[in-house]
Amino acid sequence: MIKTSEKTELNQISLTGMRALVLLGLLMEAPRTLEEIRDVFKELNVMEDSNSSDILRIDLNTLRTMGCEITKANAKTKYRYVLTKHPFTLNITSEEISTLKKVYKKIKNSSNLLLILKYDELFKKLANYIGDNNVREELYGISALKNYEINLINDLLDDCKENKLLKLTYLSVPSKEAKEKEITALKLVYQNDKIYLYGYDHQKQESVVLNIKRIKSILSRIIGSKGIDVKTTRVKFFLKSFGVTEIQEGETITETSEAGFTVEGVYHNEFLAIQRILSFGSDCTVIEPEEFREKIIQKLKSMRKIYHE
Repeated sequence: MIKTSEKTELNQISLTGMRALVLLGLLMEAPRTLEEIRDVFKELNVMEDSNSSDILRIDLNTLRTMGCEITKANAKTKYRYVLTKHPFTLNITSEEISTLKKVYKKIKNSSNLLLILKYDELFKKLANYIGDNNVREELYGISALKNYEINLINDLLDDCKENKLLKLTYLSVPSKEAKEKEITALKLVYQNDKIYLYGYDHQKQESVVLNIKRIKSILSRIIGSKGIDVKTTRVKFFLKSFGVTEIQEGETITETSEAGFTVEGVYHNEFLAIQRILSFGSDCTVIEPEEFREKIIQKLKSMRKIYHE
């Protein structure tokens, strides 16, 4: 706040207006007693020592006239005035948030990570203008990134742009033990409500997919990666009763017929290719390569055995 040393400095704004602005700022920060408000006003030279506390009550009523809701100072509030609502907040109901959730759920499934980040930023900005803490948390709770470290996501996006070599510790599921890995960062993607780092593992010498929630720490970053030979998995398959709009990045429709579509897909590694094919269920038939087709058949047999035991 600007401290005014001379009354002539206030000739562009009335003392009443100045006090109203200062008072609004004070109450937005925290509940205040009349004495606390008076002290700040005196420090800023917008109130004389001899002025009555009635002036402060008039200032409070000025804010109320503007649309602010301010509680009375009593024993329950420890004789502090509490700003419960002001015209500069958003009033969003739980019903409206429920509608937002439904809309966002449909949108995010077809959105890339950059767009998901923009939605997250939007929810945060909107939440800042909501006075009710419960509603604020409910609104931000819509974001798919609410449990992610946004700084880590942005750092990894930068790493992928430059294909940096990362030395990191990663918690593998089977061993539940964090191990060091050397990964060339290639791409960061949002899939099935999770964020994955596509990279090249220099120890395994193969393309890998890492769930970023299992990255415990990044020990170092090196610009200019080691030489890598990324081997993708290419699959040709037939889809019946399937919408063209569901084709994802890396997939191309090569033939169409009344029965369905022939699609060629290029995937970061075999694991992702298998997951993608299985997601189509009985609507999908793998055409080639033959060895991949056999792996899908064996996978289905294994799954069937598990569910029938």
